[in-house]
Amino acid sequence: MKSTDRCFALMAAVFFIFLVLILVVFGHTPTNDTEAYIQYAEVCLQNGDLYPSAHLFKGEPFIWHPGPINMIVLSLGWFQSVVPLLLLYCLMKAISAFYIAKITNLFFSERTALVAMLLFMLYPNNWGASTTLLSETPMVCLMLLSLFMVLSRNGWWLMLTAGAVMAVANWFRPIAGIFLLALFIWFVLLQRSNIVKKWLPMMVGYGMIVVLIGSSVYLRTGHFIYQSQSFWYNMADDCYDGATPDAHFGRPLFEKGTPRYIENREKLTCFECNEIWKQRCSDWLKDHKTDYLKKLPWRFYYMYQNDIDNMTAFLSDKHHAEDNFVTLPLRHILDEWRHLSAVQWLALLSTVFYFSLMLLAAVGVCLLIRKRKWDFLLLALLIIGGGTLATILLVQGETRFKAPYMPFIFMLASITLNSNKLESHSN
Repeated sequence: MKSTDRCFALMAAVFFIFLVLILVVFGHTPTNDTEAYIQYAEVCLQNGDLYPSAHLFKGEPFIWHPGPINMIVLSLGWFQSVVPLLLLYCLMKAISAFYIAKITNLFFSERTALVAMLLFMLYPNNWGASTTLLSETPMVCLMLLSLFMVLSRNGWWLMLTAGAVMAVANWFRPIAGIFLLALFIWFVLLQRSNIVKKWLPMMVGYGMIVVLIGSSVYLRTGHFIYQSQSFWYNMADDCYDGATPDAHFGRPLFEKGTPRYIENREKLTCFECNEIWKQRCSDWLKDHKTDYLKKLPWRFYYMYQNDIDNMTAFLSDKHHAEDNFVTLPLRHILDEWRHLSAVQWLALLSTVFYFSLMLLAAVGVCLLIRKRKWDFLLLALLIIGGGTLATILLVQGETRFKAPYMPFIFMLASITLNSNKLESHSN
C-alpha cells in the first residue's frame, strides 16, 4: 500500500472509531422510515422470508427499499439486535470518507484529497448518520466504491464488478440510473473509447445483479422486483390542484380528497394501489405539465435549504421516532440564540459549515473553469446537477435526498481550499 493510501486508511480508521463512540454514547436513532423497516423485517422473520415478501403485499402502499430492510432481517435473525448493523454502517461511513479521498486524488493532488476527506470527517451532520438504519449510508458507500473502480481501473472483470456494486447500491436506494447516465455522457464527451472498455461491461455487471435479485424475488413471490417501487405513491402526493411543492410533513399520508386516498386501500395489494395512482397522476399530468414544472424551483429550495437531518442523533430522548427532529429559528436567531439547546447549537454549527461548504464548492467550480479542468468539473456537474434535477422531477425535495451528491460538493470545496495545488492526475 502506498504511503498516501496508508494515510487515507489511517484517517478512515480514526473516523470509524469516532463514529462508533458516537453510537455507543448516543445510541440508535429511530426514524419514522426505519421503524417501518424494522416492522417489515420482523414480519419477514416470522414467515421465514426475505423482503419483498408476499406477506407484505396486501394492505401496504408500495415496495420499500429492499437493501436496508433485508440487512435488518439478517441482523435481527443472526444477532437479535440491529447494533451489529449500525456498526457496519459506521464502517461504511468511514469507507465513504476513504473513497472520497481516493476519487479526489485521481484528479488532483494528494493534499487536495486529504482536504476533501477532512471536510467530510469534520462535517457535523455526518456524525449522526450511522446511528440510523436509513438507506443513504450504504448507498453512498457502494456508489463511491463503484465509481472509483470505473474511474481508476481497466479490465472487463473489474468493470463487471463495478456494475455489480452499483446494482447493490441501487438495491439500497434507486440511484444507479443517475450515475450510469452521468458516466455515459462523461465518456461520450471526454473518453469515447471507454464506452466499450468500461461503460458497457459495467452495464453487463449491473444487469447481471438486477436479474439475480429480480429472479430470486420472482421465484418467491411471482413478481420481478429488484429495487423499491414507490414512484407513483410519491407522485400522488403532488399531482392534484392545490398541492404545495413541499414534502407535506405533518399531514395524513392518505388524506381524503387527494389522489393518494383509495377507498378500502387496506384490502388492495401494493401493485393494485400503484396502478390506481399511476392512472390518476397520468390523467392529471396530461393537463397540468406547467403546474407541475412550476414546483421544481421550490423543490430545489426545500432540498438544499439546510442539512441537519442527522442532528437528531444527539437528542437526549429518542424513544419516539415521530419526535426525532431538530429545528433552528434561523430567521430570528439574533433574538433566540440565548435559548438554543445544546443540540440546536450543534445544528447551528453544522448549518454554518454547510453554507460555507456550498460557497466553497461554488468557488471551486469557478476555479475549475478558470484552470480549464474540464474532466472533473463535467463529472461533478453531471452528478450534482443531473442528479438534483432527476430527484426534484420525481420526488419531493426532502433535504436528505441530496446525500448521493454531497461527496462531490466536498470534493469541489477542497479545490477552493487548496487552489494552488490543481495538478492533474491521469485516470
